[in-house]
Amino acid sequence: MLVARLSVQRCAISVRQFKTSALKPSEAKTPVQSWGYQYLKNQKALNRPIAPHLTIYKPQLTWVLSGAHRICGCLMGGTLLLGGIGFMVGPVSYAEFIEYFRGLPAVVTAPFKFFISFNIVFYALNGLRLVGFDLAKGTDLPTVYKSGWAVLGLSVLISLLVVAASAKKEK
Repeated sequence: MLVARLSVQRCAISVRQFKTSALKPSEAKTPVQSWGYQYLKNQKALNRPIAPHLTIYKPQLTWVLSGAHRICGCLMGGTLLLGGIGFMVGPVSYAEFIEYFRGLPAVVTAPFKFFISFNIVFYALNGLRLVGFDLAKGTDLPTVYKSGWAVLGLSVLISLLVVAASAKKEK
């Protein structure tokens, strides 16, 4: 009992010391922090942006494919997570959802099928491309662009073939 009371008192004393020894934010700035703060205030006064925006850069295949790869991965993961939870707790079963989807006209379903298949195909093909980069294969700039365009073209082609095959199968 005595040990517990002493430990509580020590904790209270250390917390009190911590609170009373804190500096004001204006006093805690180092010279570099003060310079940076003043610089940002000057930029804001001149109505300049604090950070550059993507619109000032020329789009390049390399960073567009990199961003698309990340977005496709997030879309597939999010769809799996939210779809799984939705079918688990929702009133509609997966089988009912598929039957409803099959009842929609091809004009409605074809873009969805293309979107889904493009995400899967692009993520898989670009993943293989990135494995090649990890193995230090094809990392010179001309080959990077050739493989990027090949991945993009093959992804569109394979996705179109998937949609066409499913439309043919439905007839």
